[in-house]
Amino acid sequence: MELITQIPLIGGTLAVVLPFLIVLLIVVFVHECGHYIVGRWCGIKAEVFSIGFGKPLWKWTDRRGTRWQVAALPLGGYVRFAGDMDPASAGRADDSALTPAEHRVAFHNANLLRRASTVAAGPFANFLLSVLIFAGISMSLGQGSNEPVIGAIGPDTAQDVGFVAGDRVLTIGDQEVADFDDIIDILARTDDEPQPVTVMRDGDMRQITMRYHRPPRITQVSPGTPAARAGLLGGDVFVSIDGEPVGSYRKLQLITLAKPHGAEIAVVVDRDGELLEFRLIPELVERTHPVTGEELLLPTMGVRGSLLAGIEPARESTPITTALAVGVDQTWQIISGTLIYISDMLFQGADTSQLGGPIRIAEISGDAAQQGFSSVIWLIAVLSTSIGLINLFPIPILDGGHMLFYAIELLRGRPVGELWMKVGTMIGLSFVVLLMIFATYNDLVRR
Repeated sequence: MELITQIPLIGGTLAVVLPFLIVLLIVVFVHECGHYIVGRWCGIKAEVFSIGFGKPLWKWTDRRGTRWQVAALPLGGYVRFAGDMDPASAGRADDSALTPAEHRVAFHNANLLRRASTVAAGPFANFLLSVLIFAGISMSLGQGSNEPVIGAIGPDTAQDVGFVAGDRVLTIGDQEVADFDDIIDILARTDDEPQPVTVMRDGDMRQITMRYHRPPRITQVSPGTPAARAGLLGGDVFVSIDGEPVGSYRKLQLITLAKPHGAEIAVVVDRDGELLEFRLIPELVERTHPVTGEELLLPTMGVRGSLLAGIEPARESTPITTALAVGVDQTWQIISGTLIYISDMLFQGADTSQLGGPIRIAEISGDAAQQGFSSVIWLIAVLSTSIGLINLFPIPILDGGHMLFYAIELLRGRPVGELWMKVGTMIGLSFVVLLMIFATYNDLVRR
């Protein structure tokens, strides 16, 4: 990605656009594959499977008569089934010229269950992709054990930390330790202060002195956050904020919390021995206050530090069943969080400025690409869930709009009339376009 950014004139734009297109097209391809595969299972013929819109740049027709193509405008895709009036399946085309065999495989001649299954398969494929990606991440990283055992000592850890890998921690200060969560809770309140610790090491109980110091090093920059937009990267070490020295990660948190909302701050970081200055405006995000433990809206740059300054728990392999459960849970967290935000926005007056459009997604994709391959994979999972959920909204032109028409058909005992379907599709299209304009406006205001 750094090579791309060095291309004269267009390098910076390409570094944002290319990751965005790659992420978007992967998610769209999986979505359309869901429609295509289930449509085939239901005996419905797909005439065109297109990645992108407009003039085909490449096309190939398989032995089933489906034309696969890559089109000039790579901002989506579609599957057009036999008998469709358009790629959105918004109505029935004139099928008077179709043969009896072609009638049998036309989309609108399939029964209600087969049509509904084909439409629902697109969002379901997106959710399945997210679950598998999150499960794969869980399996590759392993599962942190909650046993109070030190698994690893990272390079950022102070030399006199006192712990060695394999220590089973029994007490810190005058507090007993039952699990690794206790170690996290206790050490988070003892930044840089020596503590007496009892450990079991090599079968012997020992008394040691532990000094915990969490350096202000960035391990991860969340895509789309002020830190990412400013250009901060994983590995940067904070030196100062508005001229005030930052000696530890806790100091970094406290200085940031003290800044007034909406105020620009100047941060200096050490990047591979070079001091660099960046300017950014922290955003208010609901998170846990590092001192009081309350859930509040707090100024946030969007960076993360290493857990316990590199003191890591012992890790154990993640069984596939557990990994899949993690994948389902993380996918559901995205879905439920989105629905709660929409509900708050509609009924509680929540801030609508957080709605983002294509520009914001492109920026987040570029940020993820800067952070590395794992961040891009994570973004694919998040975006796949979001697109799957959005497509289930009961808005004509989206998959959820088709499901709404099918629900009405089930209740009425006959399909919705062509006129009503066309009117609903135009209303739905207008709504989606207005929403995109509003989201894009937010993107431009935010820049």
